[in-house]
Amino acid sequence: FAYILLAFATRGWMAFPIMVLLASGGIGMPALQAMLSRQVDEERQGQLQGSLAALTSLTSIVGPLLFTAIYA
Repeated sequence: FAYILLAFATRGWMAFPIMVLLASGGIGMPALQAMLSRQVDEERQGQLQGSLAALTSLTSIVGPLLFTAIYA
């Protein structure tokens, strides 16, 4: 959501409040991992954490490519 707002920022100062939203996304991921780990049995913890790590890596690759094309 914050990246969409950043696309419509018309002044440089507008980026700073939007960065607060971006930072809150970094706080949310560990909380999401904690909530998901409580929903899974002990035998499946490795599978869950591996899947989350793979998904995070995939979005780290695809995200910049996608948003570069959008913002270019």
